[in-house]
Amino acid sequence: MPTEIKGAVELRKALKQFTPDLAKATQKEIGALLKPITAKARGFMPNSAPISGWGVPAVTGKFPRYSVSEAKRGIGYKTTPSKPNKKGFRALARIVNASAAGAIYETAGRVNKDGREQAKRRTVNIPGMNSVYTTSTGKNYGKSNNPEAGSLFVQAMDQEGQIVDAYSRSPGASGRSSRKMKGRVIFRAWAEDGGKTNAAVIKAIEASAVKFNKVVAKGNGHSIAWMGK
Repeated sequence: MPTEIKGAVELRKALKQFTPDLAKATQKEIGALLKPITAKARGFMPNSAPISGWGVPAVTGKFPRYSVSEAKRGIGYKTTPSKPNKKGFRALARIVNASAAGAIYETAGRVNKDGREQAKRRTVNIPGMNSVYTTSTGKNYGKSNNPEAGSLFVQAMDQEGQIVDAYSRSPGASGRSSRKMKGRVIFRAWAEDGGKTNAAVIKAIEASAVKFNKVVAKGNGHSIAWMGK
């Protein structure tokens, strides 16, 4: 009886179950398609810390130190399905940034062009002293005593590279693009690619479905109805 595969994840499972060699070959082909964009994205990483002091190991605090080798090494690709997002969608293949400092450079200013608002400060009156302390007001606030710290940080990132929108709207589609498709490194490389790699990956997946039908249907009667979603 036929096996209907409605999506890319289901297709991948069927390939692994019935034609493991084809499954490996498909992943290898997709990886080869993503590798040039990965290399290009690594080239967009600054060769030194964009702001003074960021490349120096921190004595205290949790803010990640910028290391160009770690930032570039953190950019890679995966050809295994991602976990479902809030809407249930998964990525069959993706380019990722595993470096915390690299991810900060990628996205700083994406949500707020002036950076995060700094935590509120309060004056503590001590006999003989008049000190000002920073009070934590949540993870969405910076901890600097300089109220312009966030803005200055984003400005330093912008001097190295501007945030690029990699979102490509389909003909006739409505609505606004997601800011999650914007960045200075991976998204810049993806935008400059102009959708060619995305189309090539889809073509490779479609080709694997055709090959699956030709190989497996001869042996046990299974076939794939590829829905492209």
